[in-house]
Amino acid sequence: MSMKSVLLISYYFAPQNAIGAVRPTKLAKYLTRLGYEVTVLCAVPIESLRDPLLQRDLDGMTNVHMVEENSLFRIWKTRSTPPESPKVLESRARLPEKGTDDKPAQPSPAAKPPVHNKPGAAKTTTNWKHTLLNTLYLFLHYRADANFARAGVRKLYELGKHYDVVLSTYGPWSTHTIACKAKQAGIAERWIADFRDEVTVPFRFQKSRLKRYIRKVRLNADAITAVSDGFLQTMGLGAFGQVVSNGYDLEDLDALSPHAPDAKTLSFAYCGQLQAGRDLYPVFHAVQELIREGACDAKRIRFHYAGRQGEVFKTQAAKYGLGSAVIDHGMLTRLDSLSLQQNADALLVAIFNNAARKGVLTGKLMEYLMAGRPVFCCVNGTTPGSSARELIDQVGVGYCYEQANAATDAPKLKAYIRALYDARFSGCPTPFAPNPKALAQYEYTQLAEQFSALIQSV
Repeated sequence: MSMKSVLLISYYFAPQNAIGAVRPTKLAKYLTRLGYEVTVLCAVPIESLRDPLLQRDLDGMTNVHMVEENSLFRIWKTRSTPPESPKVLESRARLPEKGTDDKPAQPSPAAKPPVHNKPGAAKTTTNWKHTLLNTLYLFLHYRADANFARAGVRKLYELGKHYDVVLSTYGPWSTHTIACKAKQAGIAERWIADFRDEVTVPFRFQKSRLKRYIRKVRLNADAITAVSDGFLQTMGLGAFGQVVSNGYDLEDLDALSPHAPDAKTLSFAYCGQLQAGRDLYPVFHAVQELIREGACDAKRIRFHYAGRQGEVFKTQAAKYGLGSAVIDHGMLTRLDSLSLQQNADALLVAIFNNAARKGVLTGKLMEYLMAGRPVFCCVNGTTPGSSARELIDQVGVGYCYEQANAATDAPKLKAYIRALYDARFSGCPTPFAPNPKALAQYEYTQLAEQFSALIQSV
C-alpha cells in the first residue's frame, strides 16, 4: 500500500471543547499513525473552553493550520460568550452523590403550571423581535461561513503544497467549498467529502440553495461518506455515498481517575446539548411510575446533567416530580464529562427520527459506547426504525425507546430500569449484556482503517 499526503479540512478541531471536533481530530490522529502525512486546516476557536483530551491528541500533530475568518458573526459570538474556565468535578456536586413532535405526558401534580402569554401587542412585538434577531443571526452566520471559505482558500495558496487527497468534513458549508476549490485548482488530486451531520436549512425558501450545494458535492467529490445511511438518504446521496460511522477512542479512558459508583444510589447521566424537540420524558415517566408503585425509592434516584441546557433538563424532570433528583454540573470539559459517565449507572441521550431527518447518530451516543454503562436512548418523532435503535440493539448496550412505538416500548423501557434498580439494590442479575465484537468495530482505530482503504482506492 502506497501512503499518501492528506489535507484534512474541518471547521472544528482540537483542542476545541466541541463534539464536532472529535471525529476530525481522531481521524487525523490515527491516519497519522497509519503512516499518512496529514495536514489540517481548521478554524480558530470562538469559545475559550478547551478539551484536554483533544489537546493531548493535538500534541502529536505538527501540520495544523488555524484560520480566523474576519466577520461580524465572530465578533458577536465572542462578545456574547463570556470567557469560560474549565470546570472540574471536584469543585461541583460530584458523582457519586449521596443520599419535534413529541407529545409529552401530563405533568405531575407537583409540576408548576405553564405560564401563558396574554394576547395583545406585546406578544406580537416579541415575536417580531425574535424573527428579526433570528434572521440577522442567520445572515451573519452565512456571511461568516463565506468569509471562512475565502480565508481557507487563501491559506492553502500560501502553504503552496500539493496533496494526494483532500478529506473535508461537514459542517459548516465552507469546509466542502474549500475542498472543492482545492481539487479544481490542482492543490489536491482527489476529494473525499464526509458528512458528520446532514446538510439542512431552516427555511423553505433556502431549499434550492441546499439542492445546489449537495449537487455540487456529488458532481465534484471522488467519494462521499456519512455517519449513517439515514443521512445519505435524507440528502439524496444514498446511491453515491458509503457509511463510515462516528466512534470512540479507548485511549481517552487512560486519562481518567479510578471511579467508584455510589452503592446507595442509582444514577443517570446526560452529557451534551438538549436541543428543542428532544425530550427525555419516557425515562422520567417510567421512573415516576416505578416510584408510585413502590418498586423504587425516590431517595435512591439521581439524574446528572452536564451542558448548557441544565434548566431545560430540570424542567423536564420536574414535570414528573423528579426535579429535586437533578444535579446540574454545568459546562464541563470532555475529560470531566467522561468521568461523569464512568461514575454513573446509566447514560441518557435524546435524538429524533422523522421523515425529514433520518439516521441521526450523535457523536455523544457513540462516545457512550466505551463507558461500559447501559444507554437509554429516547427517539422523538413519528418514524420508527431509527438508526439509534439499530445500533443499540446491535451492540447490546441498553434500550432504545421510539416515540413511534410508544405502546410497546414504554413497558420495556420501564422493565429495563426496574431490572437495573433490582440489580443494584437486591442482587438480581443485570440486564446489561454488551456485545464486545460488535462494539469493537466502532473504535476509531477501525474507522481510520476504513478511511485509509477509501483513500487508497480513490
